[in-house]
Amino acid sequence: MEFNDLLMSRYATKKFDGKKIDEETLDKILEMIRFSPSALNVQPWKIKVVSDQETLDKLSSASMDQPQISSCSHLLVFCANPDMMGNAKKVVASMEEMGVPKENIEQFETVINTFIGMFNEEAAAVSEAQHNVFIAVTTALYAAKSVGVDSCPMQGFDPVSYTKILDIPAELVPTMIVPLGYPADEQMPKMRFSKEDIYF
Repeated sequence: MEFNDLLMSRYATKKFDGKKIDEETLDKILEMIRFSPSALNVQPWKIKVVSDQETLDKLSSASMDQPQISSCSHLLVFCANPDMMGNAKKVVASMEEMGVPKENIEQFETVINTFIGMFNEEAAAVSEAQHNVFIAVTTALYAAKSVGVDSCPMQGFDPVSYTKILDIPAELVPTMIVPLGYPADEQMPKMRFSKEDIYF
């Protein structure tokens, strides 16, 4: 499917039919998300995959009882990971394993240290990590649609309750959720601002 077709056919599904996504299809989606771009490839996120109905029902109560949660096949809970330096060290280790020239690695370390130094306060680090989470979420939406699965990006949930229900580590910040599944509703006509309203 051409990207323009994905763009025009994807929509925020409000209710799913409850049919489960098969493991092969789910794995394809998760693998595409894994390759989502991020600033300096630091990948400052963790993603919890939830599929059991009992947990989904609990999370629905923490999501303003929106029907997407209880009716979806799988729920992706995108968490920001503010430990960007820890992730940067993993990236460097991977570069070394791949045989990247030492001078390239040293150059990367200089850039990454400067970049991460801009976010030495916790709130700033969380904010930067969340900016990258939004990129990963966008990847998830189109990855899912490319294999015939619908989705809905959502911020209408209680992160504190999610942390408790899913036992999410305290250092991670639940930022966005993406229910996946097959639609029980229909796509409405798309409304977007005109080019004159957007480009200047």
